[in-house]
Amino acid sequence: MSTVIDWDQVGETSGSGKSRTGVNFLQLRPGTYEVRLLGTPVAMNKFMIQGKDDRWRSAVVEDPKDNPVTKNHGVNPSERYAINCLDRSDGSLKILEGGVKVFGEFKKYFKHTGKNPGASDDGADFKIVVTGSGRSKQLKTSFEKNTPLTKEETAYIKKTCGGLYDLKEIFKVTPNDHLEARLFPDEHQPSGSPEQKSAADDVGVSAEEVPSGNISPDTEEVEDALPF
Repeated sequence: MSTVIDWDQVGETSGSGKSRTGVNFLQLRPGTYEVRLLGTPVAMNKFMIQGKDDRWRSAVVEDPKDNPVTKNHGVNPSERYAINCLDRSDGSLKILEGGVKVFGEFKKYFKHTGKNPGASDDGADFKIVVTGSGRSKQLKTSFEKNTPLTKEETAYIKKTCGGLYDLKEIFKVTPNDHLEARLFPDEHQPSGSPEQKSAADDVGVSAEEVPSGNISPDTEEVEDALPF
């Protein structure tokens, strides 16, 4: 399940498009990004499956080993993390999702300073440089500078946005008895039922997770095999 964690727990767990729900995700395509972390991260085990229709579907699972997708399809979920952030390119509130290679750098800041990189007063900006695509995609994350939130930024988050995104709700667990139908609808579609929805129509699947034109997804890490 998605769980709010301390920075010490990054890497220790087991096993900018807009979605239809109005949630903004930071799209890490080739380029340079600067983000100001906000709050604390959540950890999750997440499947991302490309169906026979070439569409991508995702689901957060409770147990990375004891689930029907791993047992029946031989697929393991990836260890993922998510956090609220300010995208410095446009100043908007977004969600940054990634693996240990990205979030491990945030943890290093916490270990070195003892401060939460997403705190309002002691937080920091980080730079993320993305190069390549597909399985050659590389991400390099580095500390940029300490940046206490300004009064304007605090007002924007609280008043304009209504607060930070509820990450536990956005990345909520799909029950085991619904996992296969969600991730493999072509194998669980009753005859005469309505046309399958696209991945972007599924709750918890952000628009940037669905590669445009159904091309092979960019991946953060070779072992992830997940589009960003």
